[in-house]
Amino acid sequence: MRNDVAPAIDERPDTSPGALQALRGDSVYFNVAGSGPTFPVAQRAAERFRSWLNEVGMFGHVGYAAYNAALADTRADLAAALGDPSGAARVALAQSATDGLNTLIAGLAIPPRSLILTTAEEHGSALYPLRRRAELGDELLEIGWHRDRERFLAEVRTGMRRGGRAIVISLVSCKTGDVLPVRDACQLARESGAISIVDAAQALGQVPVNVDELGADAVVTLGHKWLHGPLATGGFWVRDLELFTPTRLGWRSRLELPTGSREYNPNATRFESGTVDAAAFVGLRQTLVVHELLGSWVSERIRVLRRRLLDRIAALPFIVRSTPDMPTGIVVIEPRGGDVAALVQRMWDEERIVVKLIDEPGIPQAIRLSFWALHAEEDIDRLATAFSRTLAAAVR
Repeated sequence: MRNDVAPAIDERPDTSPGALQALRGDSVYFNVAGSGPTFPVAQRAAERFRSWLNEVGMFGHVGYAAYNAALADTRADLAAALGDPSGAARVALAQSATDGLNTLIAGLAIPPRSLILTTAEEHGSALYPLRRRAELGDELLEIGWHRDRERFLAEVRTGMRRGGRAIVISLVSCKTGDVLPVRDACQLARESGAISIVDAAQALGQVPVNVDELGADAVVTLGHKWLHGPLATGGFWVRDLELFTPTRLGWRSRLELPTGSREYNPNATRFESGTVDAAAFVGLRQTLVVHELLGSWVSERIRVLRRRLLDRIAALPFIVRSTPDMPTGIVVIEPRGGDVAALVQRMWDEERIVVKLIDEPGIPQAIRLSFWALHAEEDIDRLATAFSRTLAAAVR
């Protein structure tokens, strides 16, 4: 029997913790900042669409229309999630935040040998393409955070007065979990005529992200961390298309490609290029529905767990690199001595607990603990007890 209608996402999914939990339960996972396990409902939505699309032929008459509709719906939903409900034309889809950052950084419409500002808190996804621009002639200024808002903004202001033409800054640092003063930094950039790019990869899904409130020229995000969506999904929002030049072109980026037109699409799809896994983006749409239904419960729950974690590790020999009262599920700790990499490995081998080694040039090694609203108080207690046991064993 023919079925020419693509499977729809579930507008009222079960959002209970048990229904959203994807892990097997034989370990404890504290690396959501690396990747949050995909919600089962999002996984099912993606697989249903993928199977259906394969059955009808992705680029047949039915499949091709559904393929394009799925991507268009994702742009609209992602725009709404970023605080711009009518901004689908300002959203381009990407395979990850790395993909989006590379596209925007390489495409910055600024003169050669420009000064670009960024922070020492950035992920390599931003730092690598920025340093590549520096190799090609631009000047790059990496500003330290130091958990000092006024000092940080003073250095941004100084950089702009020196002629800064762009700034790339994370809303939530992947290295400390701190929320950076992005709104003020973007305002300083705007007052100086500079372009601002905000990396929201560690933000969307755990703290509010609103493009108008941030005042940024572009905001980049992804699906597989705090949103708990499928891998290889992401996107970015652009306020003014003319601030960035497409650096990769394909059949999705130009009007009437078969006729040889050199005109870019009149919307943000000019930054897209070729074929993607539309089913994964259907899964992303499904996880955005889950977050809309969960509402403020996520952020409230994360704050509760963060306070418990900081309280439980207070007596352990750790330096806390993160600002304690930040509203995120990322806490970075630095052991006072010992082999940090070995400690991370022993936590897995002996305790079946996943934590993340932070190994950055020029600073001591540390451990990143990242948890989400689905974690229980017992998980936090188990983590602290395991650290205590593992550290004690290490000194015997």
